[in-house]
Amino acid sequence: MSDPSATNRNEYSHLDQSLIDTPDVALPSTKATPMMEVIAPANLPEGYTFQVEVPSSSNNATDTENNSIRTFTVTVPKGGIEEGQSFSVPLPGGSDALDDSMIRPRVSIPVGHWRDGVLDICKYGPFHPLLWNSFCCVPIVTAQVASRLRLDWCGRPGQVSETAGTFQFILYAVTFSWVIDRILAMIIFGTFIEDAERYDYYARLDEYIWLYYVKNFLSLMYYVCSVIFLCKIRKSVREKYAIPEHKNCPSGVEDFCCAAACSCCAVAQLARHTADYDTYRGVCCSETGLPSHVPAIV
Repeated sequence: MSDPSATNRNEYSHLDQSLIDTPDVALPSTKATPMMEVIAPANLPEGYTFQVEVPSSSNNATDTENNSIRTFTVTVPKGGIEEGQSFSVPLPGGSDALDDSMIRPRVSIPVGHWRDGVLDICKYGPFHPLLWNSFCCVPIVTAQVASRLRLDWCGRPGQVSETAGTFQFILYAVTFSWVIDRILAMIIFGTFIEDAERYDYYARLDEYIWLYYVKNFLSLMYYVCSVIFLCKIRKSVREKYAIPEHKNCPSGVEDFCCAAACSCCAVAQLARHTADYDTYRGVCCSETGLPSHVPAIV
């Protein structure tokens, strides 16, 4: 007696061949097109061509000192460019023109999820610059993250001319707020009084009660602006790297809650996500919170 299952297998044994068409011609092989990143020397219109020079590290014996610099012609992309703006163009000559000196590493950023948790603020130890920056001045770290991603102080991507001053703007704003707060505190609490023994704290507080309310109002505005700034930058990072919000949070609520409830943890998570601190050290006083030689992020 024959096996029914074996009969079925023999009946459909050539089904895959009958459903797949064999192409008449061979499919062309695909190759990745190497791209070259160029920094605009000036404001240039769309379609304008200019020469760029790239150092060559070729060790070919036929190379001379004269051809250690390679020259390429590039065309300004659609929309034009502004001075200082970087843009990518296909490398003239393709892979044949590619040189090791032209390959620059980039810091890879996780897509679709955070690099680590929001509470991993002590991940790199108690003496890491990011930890102390996050505790002492949240807006400064937020501005450093914005500088890495070329965002303005509203969290919007823009041209180099529009985003280059983000860190400086936030730094000046924070410094101005701190100076005003210290001056008001010294006036209210009698720091300028020479005869400390005759100083009456409560009497002086009643005298300058209006300054006391002004100081508190400015402190509240500083906190509100810091939360809004951090919330916008966090939203931009999530959208750029396709990181979804928590499934139980309505749209926009997660960013606000993290920024308002634990801003130091939230901004530290952003900084860790947009940098490779396992490879590159952190820096307190720089526009990006990283050394100047660190490659650009993807």
